[in-house]
Amino acid sequence: MNELIAACAALASLIALTRWARAVPTRAWGHGAGSTGQTPPAPLRAWPVAIGTLVLQGLAATAATGLAAGLALVAASWMVLGWLLVLAMNQWPAASLPWAQRLGALGGAGCVLALAWELVRAGSWAA
Repeated sequence: MNELIAACAALASLIALTRWARAVPTRAWGHGAGSTGQTPPAPLRAWPVAIGTLVLQGLAATAATGLAAGLALVAASWMVLGWLLVLAMNQWPAASLPWAQRLGALGGAGCVLALAWELVRAGSWAA
């Protein structure tokens, strides 16, 4: 179970990474020179998503693996999945954004479910 929670915590970083990547105009998302694509969200609006994702990841990862391992998992997932997202943006720009958003949402949902399960377990143990 802890491995599944850790995997969800790692995937949740894609929530913020895709939001952050869309905060700046890039050719990968269709915002090249002379593009008529949508204006990406401002970087200031990406900050709350990034901080919220870090908190969600940190809580889920530390609940599953402990404090030191959980924080190391969060840092490593941001580095590795950030690098993989950049690689995917360069190789498959049209397909990488929807899949990164789906995987990030899946990881975020897994984190929320894991935290809810931990609360249920803690409540039943205390009673």
